[in-house]
Amino acid sequence: MNDTNKIILKIKDLEVLYATRMGLVKAVDKVDLELKRGQTLGLVGESGCGKSTLGFSILRLIPPPGRIIGGEIIFDSADLVKKTEKEMRNIRGKRISMIFQDPMTCLNPLMRIGDHIVETILTHEKKLNKKDAIKIAEDLVVKLGISKLRLDDYPHQFSGGMRQRAMISLALALNSDLIIADEPTTSLDVIVEAQILDLLKELRSSYKLTIILITHNMGVVSELVDRIAIMYAGKIVEIADCFPLFEKPLHPYTVGLLKSIPNISLEKQELEIMPGSPPDLINLPTGCRFHPRCKNVMKKCSLYEPPLKEVKENHLVRCWLY
Repeated sequence: MNDTNKIILKIKDLEVLYATRMGLVKAVDKVDLELKRGQTLGLVGESGCGKSTLGFSILRLIPPPGRIIGGEIIFDSADLVKKTEKEMRNIRGKRISMIFQDPMTCLNPLMRIGDHIVETILTHEKKLNKKDAIKIAEDLVVKLGISKLRLDDYPHQFSGGMRQRAMISLALALNSDLIIADEPTTSLDVIVEAQILDLLKELRSSYKLTIILITHNMGVVSELVDRIAIMYAGKIVEIADCFPLFEKPLHPYTVGLLKSIPNISLEKQELEIMPGSPPDLINLPTGCRFHPRCKNVMKKCSLYEPPLKEVKENHLVRCWLY
């Protein structure tokens, strides 16, 4: 369990399709990813690029009319795509947990915060009684900066930051092997966002957590992750360790993302605006999906789709420049 070099999650050729009245949307297209135990992976991209769909795919929680049409999700040597719904219910919460971006819509407004945690524990830990579960819940929320007296409160009595802490406590309640955090700070103000990020950083260290952090904010991932995967229009376009990617990004899309982030350490800085907008996933451009917005576009970029290729050690990029 403590082997930090062990690959706990391996996604191969994953494809997720949504059937809409406008046409077929391939939200995730032939995605390959690996995650080692104890590692934190940042999954970054613009809204609508498929990153949340990828996260929901791992838990097999894609809302209709979406469905997985191909590929494998190998978690701890077993393919989750082939699991039955009953088997997945035993994995969700126990082996893989999720921190959702809007806790107010995920927490039951008619249940007390403590009941959420106790129910989660008792659903998976049949040997424990309610008294044991309450004690675990109390110890857990105290570690997250919530008074155990607040366990009797309802979600509407919590602030946004406190609700997100409650969601984190649900994810930690059963010592899950993998936590998927889907835009966990999106609905929070800047001060509370910093507090939640510090909390996740502290928990990652103390609990030796394995995390997938889904976000559109490059500043957030720089604080927390070991490795970054950049997603564009359903495809992974670049994967690298955190510092090499920030120091020398290779894909033109990654370069554009980083140049659009304000840097207060520079006296004079002009932010660059990325031209164009993300493509319509129903009518995708031919060849490289980024070519209509790319400054380095070549003739073959519009004709052929580039492969995801390792150009440096542990640094992969999907671009004809390399």
